[in-house]
Amino acid sequence: MNFRRAAIALAIAASQPLHAQVIEEIIVTAQKRAENVMDVPIAITAYSGEALEQLGTRNLTDIGRFTAGVDMNNDKSLQPTYSIRGVQTNDWTIGSDPAVAVYVDGVYAARGAGAEAAFIDVERVEVLKGPQGTLFGRNATGGAIHIITTRPAFATEGRIKVTGGNYDRRDIEGIYNTALGEDVAMRLTAAVQRRDGYIRDLTGGDDVNEEDKKNVRLALLWNATENTEVLARIGYEDMDQLSGVLHTTNGAAWEAANPGRRYDAFGDGAWDAPEQREKRELFSASLELNHQFDDVTFTSITAWRDFETELLEDLDGSNNPEFYFASSNPEQSDFFSQELRFTGESERLKWTAGATYTNEQLEHTTDAQFLVSTFESFALPPVFEQLGMTITPEEIPAFRASARTGTNPTLNALNPLLNALYGVNCAGVNCDGIAASFFISSLNGVTLGVSDILDELRPRIAAGYAEPWNETVESQGDYSSWAIYGDTTWSLSDTTNLTVGLRYTYDDKTFDLYTAYQNYLIEPGPGQPGIPFGLAFFNGGQPLLDSTESDNWGAVSGRIVLDHHFTDEMMAYASIANGFKSGGFNSLNFGPDIETSYDSEEVMNYELGVKGTALAGTLQYSSAVFFYDYENLQTLELMGVPIPSYNLRNADAEGKGFEVEAAWMPGEHWLLAGNYSWLETEFTAYDIIPAAGETEADDLTGEPRADSPEHKYTLSAQYTWPLTQNGELVGRIDYTWADDRIAPSRGEVEDYGLANARLSWFSQDEDWEVALWGTNLADEEVLTVFGNGEAVNSTPAWRIPPRMWGVDLVYNL
Repeated sequence: MNFRRAAIALAIAASQPLHAQVIEEIIVTAQKRAENVMDVPIAITAYSGEALEQLGTRNLTDIGRFTAGVDMNNDKSLQPTYSIRGVQTNDWTIGSDPAVAVYVDGVYAARGAGAEAAFIDVERVEVLKGPQGTLFGRNATGGAIHIITTRPAFATEGRIKVTGGNYDRRDIEGIYNTALGEDVAMRLTAAVQRRDGYIRDLTGGDDVNEEDKKNVRLALLWNATENTEVLARIGYEDMDQLSGVLHTTNGAAWEAANPGRRYDAFGDGAWDAPEQREKRELFSASLELNHQFDDVTFTSITAWRDFETELLEDLDGSNNPEFYFASSNPEQSDFFSQELRFTGESERLKWTAGATYTNEQLEHTTDAQFLVSTFESFALPPVFEQLGMTITPEEIPAFRASARTGTNPTLNALNPLLNALYGVNCAGVNCDGIAASFFISSLNGVTLGVSDILDELRPRIAAGYAEPWNETVESQGDYSSWAIYGDTTWSLSDTTNLTVGLRYTYDDKTFDLYTAYQNYLIEPGPGQPGIPFGLAFFNGGQPLLDSTESDNWGAVSGRIVLDHHFTDEMMAYASIANGFKSGGFNSLNFGPDIETSYDSEEVMNYELGVKGTALAGTLQYSSAVFFYDYENLQTLELMGVPIPSYNLRNADAEGKGFEVEAAWMPGEHWLLAGNYSWLETEFTAYDIIPAAGETEADDLTGEPRADSPEHKYTLSAQYTWPLTQNGELVGRIDYTWADDRIAPSRGEVEDYGLANARLSWFSQDEDWEVALWGTNLADEEVLTVFGNGEAVNSTPAWRIPPRMWGVDLVYNL
């Protein structure tokens, strides 16, 4: 087989061989049957395997940058976020499910930690926008992403690809396909991807944000009978890399810990967590059976996915012990799924009916690690707020230093609360009364204020920074889901079709939680049971929690679509579709007034779209305008004073937007492509899970959703130079720009643009390819993700990878 080079329509991703005069069709299975992407009445962007390679994409985040209305971040491969039209879930625990469903070869990847599949020997990737509840089921309220790998073929073929580049990139990829007989074919794929980190660790460790992944996949195709085929797939992936490392944005805290050095958000970093690393072992297996009856195809997909991960992080992004915050998050998942599906087609009718069952066994631990000194950085901002004053995270290091030396003018003025906090002369001042008025928690009749906490902690703080303060939350889940669905398309006439789909889903979940405070604020003693205290998992001062909860949710989702072909080259559609996302459990905060489980979420989407070709097939386009209304949107927020904690809330939201994608071949050797999206989202209601000391400032009603740039566009140009007997040369450049937006932490991500380029030479016999490529050519410096260190006033951020370049050498067997 020749692994053909392609001229790529960036937005529509149509695969195009050399010298063709029109853009060829790409076949997708978005409606569980093979169709031309231009005939599918869904907003869908599809990328062929050749397109993925020419664009330089290595993961779903890269695809997100090129796709209208989509934003993806895998700065942490084990905690990726996928946002389609502003719909996403930012919870990293196992208490909730994702809002964008990722499928690999028809099998649902239930957890984000196991969703980042390697783009090795991929036939195509389909990005479906808007709720896909009918055919893809629950947890597809934002949309669905389907990664389809290449099937075995009855021929001997293969490929070897070697890549080298800066930051010591060294990749090797091999593919071998052969027939094992008249009825059996095999396809074996293996790859190793390695790259050094691009941020220097000043503490002497290895450069961070490296890459080290290994993948192997085997597929066997058996044509059991003339009408029956069996496709078995097994895969193994191993990842062990110093990556997902975030650098603090609190420059003063960083400089205080690194005297003589100037802070640079895009420069060298320094961290003090014991280890920062992403580890994952992923096993997958599936058995797909397809049998053709007279006019009906029966499909059975039985699948199993198992992974173990561990994410080790420095959450404050610095080596300043006064802000120390590290964590370990091991997770394990065993996932089983079974789908039975029938599809049929007659002259006027196309239909699909099926049933699915899934079961997921989960274990997750969040181990938060602090030093006692971290409490001071935690407590100062709310203390100042109580006084009607403010202190910024940047001002905390200097304030703490002056307070301890007695040179702070605020303390010298004998301000009562600050004196109570630091124990500086409470004579004549009712420090206890002030502390009591600044309520934190009450347990066993004991009322605590900030001064009480600091009175207990001050001797430990004075003793130095070595004393650890650890807290752990352990959770287990047993989640089962059943669904039946049907989807039918009637041809009302030769040019008009009506599609009606309906699905019923029932989820049953059992959730175990154990919250352990390994430290006591006030130690147990005679007549005093002691007060366990949590910094990360405060829970309103609640005692240790060891509970088992269960709940279930059921919902009907569906769609109605009317499409009309005005000509052979133009189709328009109108659709109403809704999606369902199961309820879950608030695994990071509990209290007497907090419901353990929270409601399921639903979205209703209204959409008008048009697709078509023009100029004798040299122009291909699609566009859509949409509005959606969200109920009970599940969102994770850091909230509460004086000790904030993470809470899952149900909110309402809405969004509206417009998307357009086009590809044009103005001449035999040229291909131009691009897309644009406009998106506006906002919270329309913000029902709050209460937390101690909550204020109205937590209400985000009227604010935009996170990771939703209002404007975004991509431009691409490609030109092919025929070299007669010496093959051909293909050059392309891609530029994508995204507007500024709000991050999940409510920080601001500035607008930015990225330019990539690739120059490829193909031999005449298509056996060889040599390509020189570069990404982020302008070396754009942007912070795109903000981490959980905001809780200790040292919010870290992740920078997009810097300029990278490399050379690919490909040999096709």
